[in-house]
Amino acid sequence: MSINFHTSTQRGGRARGKELGTALRPQIAATFADYCWLFSAAGIDDALVREVAEASHEALARWSPDLALEVEGIAAGAELPLWQVAAINARTEIVVRGRIAGLKECTSAVWIAPTGRAQALQTWDWIPTVHDFTVRRHVAPGGLGVATFAENGGLAKVGVNSAHVGLLLTLLLHTSDGSRSQGVPIHAVARRVLDEARSLDEAVDIVSSAPVTASGAITLLQQDMGMTRGRVVELAPEGVAVLEPEDGFLLHTNHFLDPALAAGDRLIPIGDDSLPRLARLREIRDVLRTPDRTVAATGLTSHWADGAPICAHPRPDADETDRWETKMTFSLDLETPSLWFHEGGPCGVTEAGWTAVAA
Repeated sequence: MSINFHTSTQRGGRARGKELGTALRPQIAATFADYCWLFSAAGIDDALVREVAEASHEALARWSPDLALEVEGIAAGAELPLWQVAAINARTEIVVRGRIAGLKECTSAVWIAPTGRAQALQTWDWIPTVHDFTVRRHVAPGGLGVATFAENGGLAKVGVNSAHVGLLLTLLLHTSDGSRSQGVPIHAVARRVLDEARSLDEAVDIVSSAPVTASGAITLLQQDMGMTRGRVVELAPEGVAVLEPEDGFLLHTNHFLDPALAAGDRLIPIGDDSLPRLARLREIRDVLRTPDRTVAATGLTSHWADGAPICAHPRPDADETDRWETKMTFSLDLETPSLWFHEGGPCGVTEAGWTAVAA
C-alpha cells in the first residue's frame, strides 16, 4: 500500500485543485484506471459512468461552487478530462448503479465518556485492487485547517478540522439510490463539513442540506471546552435521519438504523454481513472506553471465524467485486485536533504503526 502526503499552499478551489493534480498526476490517473476496472466488473458501461460523473459534478457546482472548482483544478493539473476526476469523486454514486454484492465500506465506533473524552475509530473496507491513497492537509477558504484522507484525486473521506470537528463515513445502500438524475457526491458532503463546520449543529445542517443520489451514514463529532458531542446523520435520496448516542456510543456499519429509512435498505435482504458486524460491535463496545487508541483498535479485532468481519480479509471464493479487506484503521483526536491512521485492520494495529496529521 502506498500513501501520498500533500499539503496545499492555496486557498482558492481551482488553484488548490490544480496544485494537487499536478503533484499527483500519475497517481490520480492510476486511481481512475482502478475504478474503470471496478465499474466494468460491476457491469456499468462507460457511457453511464460519464453520465453519472457529469451529473454529479453539476450538482456539486450548485451546492458547493468552491469544491466543484477544486475538482476542475485537479483535472487540469492531472491533465485528465474533467469527467474522469468527477468519476473518482462520484465513484459511490456510480457503483450503486451496478452489479455489486454489497458495498461494505466500513465500521465506525465511537465512545463519548461522561467526562467529555471521546474514542473515535473507523475501519475502511474496500477492494484489494485499489491500494494507493492520499492524506491531505489544507486551509479552507474560511480559514479552518483540515486534515483528511481520500483516494487520489478525491475530496475527502474521514477527517478533522481546526474547529475540533471530526467525521467518520460508512456507506449505505437504499432503494432510492439513483432515483435523482443528479446528486452531490457523498464524499463531497464530508469534505464540505470539514471545510466549513465550526460546531456539531453546523455539521449536521451541512449534511442534511445535501441533495444526494447515493446513501451514507456520517458520524459527526465536536469537542468544545473539553466536552464532546456527537450524532450520526443517515442520508439517502429519500430522506435524512439524525441519530443520537446510545449510552454514550455511536456505532454504525452499512445498514440503516432509522426505522423509516431502514424500510428501503438494500443490503439486509441480500444477507450482507452488516447486521452481524453491528451485533458483534455492540458485544465488544466496552473496548472503546480506554483512552489508548491502540488498545481500543486491537480490541475491535473480529473476523469471520468470530462471527463477523469487523476486520476483513479477502475471501478467495467470493466474487471479484466482493473480496473486501480492511485497508485502513482511523482514529480521530478531537483535542489536538488530528487525524491518525494505520495501514490494515485492527488485527495488525501496533503502537508504532500509527501516523498522525494535524488539522
